[in-house]
Amino acid sequence: MNELKKPLVSLIVTCHNLGKYLPECIKSIENQTYKNFEIIIVDDFSDEQTKEIIEKNYKNKNVISKFFSATEIRVIETKKNEGQLGAFLTGLKVSKGEFVCMIDADDVLLEDYLATLLQAHMNVSVAFVSAAQCEIDENSTIHCLNSLASPTFKNQGGVFEKLPADKIFDTNFDRFELKRITDRECPFGTWCWNPSTSAMMRRSALEFLLLFKNVESYKTGADKFIFSFLHLIGSSAVVSKPLFAYRRHGSNCYGSNPVIGSFRYLKPESVDRLIKWNKNLHLDMLNFIFKNYDYFCKRLNSMNTKKLIFKIIFSFNLLTIKKALKALFYKFC
Repeated sequence: MNELKKPLVSLIVTCHNLGKYLPECIKSIENQTYKNFEIIIVDDFSDEQTKEIIEKNYKNKNVISKFFSATEIRVIETKKNEGQLGAFLTGLKVSKGEFVCMIDADDVLLEDYLATLLQAHMNVSVAFVSAAQCEIDENSTIHCLNSLASPTFKNQGGVFEKLPADKIFDTNFDRFELKRITDRECPFGTWCWNPSTSAMMRRSALEFLLLFKNVESYKTGADKFIFSFLHLIGSSAVVSKPLFAYRRHGSNCYGSNPVIGSFRYLKPESVDRLIKWNKNLHLDMLNFIFKNYDYFCKRLNSMNTKKLIFKIIFSFNLLTIKKALKALFYKFC
């Protein structure tokens, strides 16, 4: 197999006013054990401080490593604040990788992030794979190595071998579980993954979304829309190994608790967003397919396109209803 080409991975780093965290994020990408990647930074109409950091450190600069040839860091500037989905699709248009990752500028990748997600993809044929996460705060202090916020692999405690002090924070997890997510476990509109940075996605599945025009509706929560779509057309999988550090700094979209995210710590505006996403996702996806029906039929054939439509229409389940009622309860209490 040595004569075959290894896939290129495009890491699209979306950044809006997160300049102070960006250098740590980019450094973690440069330190990956898998080296065949490209970095695309999308400066989504950031403040002057962030623009200055990007200009000074990344414009017209190369990633140089003894393991691979120099790779240019590409910087794209939007002319207005596109939001998470719009910024990501802007980067996707110019990316070249067979696999694509949507990286939040305030997150940090562990060194085996790319290698492990690629290994998962090589062993299961799905549209995307999502990893478990560590938790850090705004000062990069570790708060948890295997977060309770990971919805599929719940860290519920157990029997542990006592470790010496210097091994407590060891992130070299050699063994991990790979699990394919079925439609029964995760019907359309529900959530079984970790946030944006957790996932490595197949370009062939993502290309459908280049036709999506209603990006204003997903300035935040783009991962909810993207992952729901990819799971719909090509299924998904999760790995139990934490591969990135999710930074909680009080300004996160979903959890304001700076330590461990939980539904009970949602900010009022986050509850409003959650209700809106669950309410609009089905209609937005149906409109997207109907407006591009010929393209879907050409790529997937007519029968499979109709199956997608029926999956969306009949995807409501008790879990979705329970989450919606819970969000309404938190909103009005």
